[in-house]
Amino acid sequence: MESYLDTCYDQNNTTTMCDVSFHTTSNNLVYCQPGAFSDITHNVKTNICAADTKHGNYIDKERYKIMRKWKRIGKNRLADNMDDSFILRLLSFNILAQNLLEDHSYLYQDHNKKALSWKIRKPLLIQEIREADANIICLQEMQEDHLLDFVIPFKQLGYEYLYKKRTNDKKDGLLLLYHSNQFVLLDYAKVELYQAGIELLNRDNVGIIAKLSLRDNPETQIVVATTHLLYNPRRNDVRLAQTQLLLAEIERFAFVENTITGPKYLPIILTGDFNLEPFTGVYKFLTEGSFEYYGKGRSLEPSQYNSLSKSLIPSRLCITDNCQHFNILTQRLRKEGTGKVMLENSELPLQKRDGNMTVSCNTNILQQNNVNINTSTQIIEIEKGYSVRFSSGTLTHPFKMHSVYRHASAHGEKEATTYQDKWITVDYIFYSNNIQPIEKYVLPTVSQCTALPKIPNFIIGSDHLCIGATFQLPRKKSVL
Repeated sequence: MESYLDTCYDQNNTTTMCDVSFHTTSNNLVYCQPGAFSDITHNVKTNICAADTKHGNYIDKERYKIMRKWKRIGKNRLADNMDDSFILRLLSFNILAQNLLEDHSYLYQDHNKKALSWKIRKPLLIQEIREADANIICLQEMQEDHLLDFVIPFKQLGYEYLYKKRTNDKKDGLLLLYHSNQFVLLDYAKVELYQAGIELLNRDNVGIIAKLSLRDNPETQIVVATTHLLYNPRRNDVRLAQTQLLLAEIERFAFVENTITGPKYLPIILTGDFNLEPFTGVYKFLTEGSFEYYGKGRSLEPSQYNSLSKSLIPSRLCITDNCQHFNILTQRLRKEGTGKVMLENSELPLQKRDGNMTVSCNTNILQQNNVNINTSTQIIEIEKGYSVRFSSGTLTHPFKMHSVYRHASAHGEKEATTYQDKWITVDYIFYSNNIQPIEKYVLPTVSQCTALPKIPNFIIGSDHLCIGATFQLPRKKSVL
């Protein structure tokens, strides 16, 4: 894709772009300020482009770009025969919804106010996204009333998209873009993590899951998911419950078949703003495949107060402690399940019983096993040798997930993706064992971030740094 380095937006019409050569001095990139357009032909006089140094918002663009290089991961190599694999590049970015910025303006009181306007931030965001040259793009905090205008340049480049607004009265959501000349959308889910009447799930977070195939090789498929979990730093228990729901939906999409050695799944990439730091409870759950929450506090650390019981979410959602939909699993194994997913979704027809949203799992299976999973830990045998657990105090999942980032440099300095009282990492790209990362979009260290002007600024359009990875996806051989 061509670079956006030498383009900017018409201040009167933000959906069109104009070619503008920026004024540079000593290799320092200086951004045009509002009002720099002299006429409708978009000619710009170099003497009216100037850096804003008053608030320390002047930063060498080239120096920032050096921090954000694409770098090969370890000793991973490209396949010798590229006909046998597909190169997938994914970018994930919390772009900071303008309404959230304005509603929480106290967080940005020390920033240069000129850098906080949507007219300034929008072209910077689009520029950085396009320069990544990704064929799948996952964005968080995409404001709904900015959506159609924002996606115009991407649709012109051949991207299609899925959008899911956060539930209830929230104004922002998730945007997933994919290059339609490379991928075919086979199926998707817009997951609502809000479930009425459940304390741990009464927040308005959402997820998007897309099952994609290669246009030139339909047998090659992948599942890509993105989410933005609850912010509240003290409520890792909520994020754990939200993750349980999201993984159950991912499992439903990624399942291929049962084999002698266990279930087989499509390659999976899970990305987004998880609002949690590396190596904490939910991170461990995703990367280790198991987490015991029973007896821990809301932080998912040992605590004598507000300790969690063995039941994280109620059984009426029909999600097992292995993050699988009970009814879907029953149907696979016994061909007796209803096949229904017992999650509320405002975009789907409501399934009401007794005047409320309380639904039950496959009652035939439960009656056969003479159990009531609303009480203590229950182990239900669906088939001989295959059992599921509810309310056991421990969650597991069937995927082997890894983080693209190691969260520290080769010298042990911590990386960061955003500033929350301090520079920390909360944004991630996780991937399953059956897809190989070969490159990552390098993150700056905390010390490098500290030297940056406060973000957003005239170089970085959000209060998060974007993350990215390049994967090698094996192509399936056609069976003649």
